[in-house]
Amino acid sequence: MKTITKHNTHPKLSTQSLIQDAFVVLLEHLGPEKTMQLWHLFMPPQEDYVKTRRNLFAGKDVAALAQDARKFNRE
Repeated sequence: MKTITKHNTHPKLSTQSLIQDAFVVLLEHLGPEKTMQLWHLFMPPQEDYVKTRRNLFAGKDVAALAQDARKFNRE
């Protein structure tokens, strides 16, 4: 068990790095569905997904999206 001290002696993580680390733990212990449910409790969607998906996936076909997903799962 780690002891919490008043002064943090660990190097500061970037916000992005901290979020990535948190998602790894959440996905591992809660799975994707519950992780996204929890995420939406803290960060409600700013835009409607249906309206933004064309921009998110512009120029990508199913094979490219599958490749991106496999790459993400290997990291």
